[in-house]
Amino acid sequence: MVEGLHYCHSKGIVHRDIKLDNLLLDDKGAVKICDFGVSKVLKDSKEIMTEQCGTPAYIAPEILKDKGYKGFGVDIWSLGVCLYAILYGTVPFKANNMSDLHQLILKAKYSLKDDKVEISEEAKNLIKALLEPEPKKRLTIEQVR
Repeated sequence: MVEGLHYCHSKGIVHRDIKLDNLLLDDKGAVKICDFGVSKVLKDSKEIMTEQCGTPAYIAPEILKDKGYKGFGVDIWSLGVCLYAILYGTVPFKANNMSDLHQLILKAKYSLKDDKVEISEEAKNLIKALLEPEPKKRLTIEQVR
């Protein structure tokens, strides 16, 4: 996932809908990113996007704020949701309605506790760094690598 996102970002492509359903495995077990339907090729890293796109449980807080967003941070956030889902078996943000879901995402309110699985401190720290609600403080794909 990380290498695929790194490649996209190095080509100026922000995917904007990274989720488990858009990650495929080939016959050798290599991850392939698919569905570039809402992706965008950025002219530069300062270009401001305003489109509301993405899948509700995976969407970054800066998209929800509806004030414009820039760069590749929205993909990094969604990568964090994917990592959480892979390790915990569920997405970090769940609610009974969209309004409550949006509030959880905007506050980055989730739990890193689970009695059923043991997650390393390193993995928990990575999740925290990916699910950083402030885009400027969130890791870049180079830092994740």
